[in-house]
Amino acid sequence: MEVHGRNEKGSILNTIPAGIGVGIAVPLIVFVLYWYVKFYPTVTLGGMFTQFNAEAVMKMLSLCASPVLLVFYYFTRRNWDNGAKGLIVSVVLLLLVTLIVKL
Repeated sequence: MEVHGRNEKGSILNTIPAGIGVGIAVPLIVFVLYWYVKFYPTVTLGGMFTQFNAEAVMKMLSLCASPVLLVFYYFTRRNWDNGAKGLIVSVVLLLLVTLIVKL
């Protein structure tokens, strides 16, 4: 017996792999935008990884991961629970990479 008659469509973003992809793509996009605004005329994107030490780049990338919180909020408001789980997995992966580079 059907309890409700709503015709709910699932989103393509409501999957764990899509959430992981979005959770990794958002910090990278923000990182590129940060580089473009702050360093573009003097430092190339590839040169940023060679001129700065790994710890400085990881600090910048960690800062760029903060907009994932806004995406997480959007996913939870839309009840895309699986996508939100993928976002959490991507944040944990970014945390592990940051810890490995710092050690």
